[in-house]
Amino acid sequence: MNTETFKTLVIPLNRKLNAFAFRFLNNYDEAKDVVQEIYIKLWNMRNELEKYNSIEALAMKMTRNFCLDIIKLKKTIPINPSIQNQFENKLDFNSQNDKDQVLTIAVNRAKNIINELDEPQKTIMQLHDIQGYDYEEISEILNMNINTIRVSLSRARKKVKEELIHKYYDHGKTGNKNSVREIL
Repeated sequence: MNTETFKTLVIPLNRKLNAFAFRFLNNYDEAKDVVQEIYIKLWNMRNELEKYNSIEALAMKMTRNFCLDIIKLKKTIPINPSIQNQFENKLDFNSQNDKDQVLTIAVNRAKNIINELDEPQKTIMQLHDIQGYDYEEISEILNMNINTIRVSLSRARKKVKEELIHKYYDHGKTGNKNSVREIL
């Protein structure tokens, strides 16, 4: 593979790879470093890339593995910072803006719960529901059976929904609980 082909096929993956790495590491600088390392690895194996059906799937798999290695070295689990506190005291559901704020809070809460999922549910949900990959692409990235991916995704979604309701919306508070459920 020559330089121009590499630029055409690999460099456009930058945004996806950075976003994917960030979901694991929760740090933009570390995510960028990971992607740079992946580019170096891909460049070094540029003559072998034609063997692969999807360079994107290969790059995603390499990024995932590299991020997991970093996490193991740190011995920490990444958790997205929540912005919910800056909005929670202001909510009265009197306008569309308030509903948008509740939705923002719900999305951030869901992201936090997704980050707490066990593997491979976490990765499958990130790839499918956040990154937009289809089952076949996820199968190639994770080297898993498509039916296993479907079952894991279904269980992950159910777990996220149950955790959202249990942790945030079903604890006896009165008032706007129904409005929150409508948004979810």
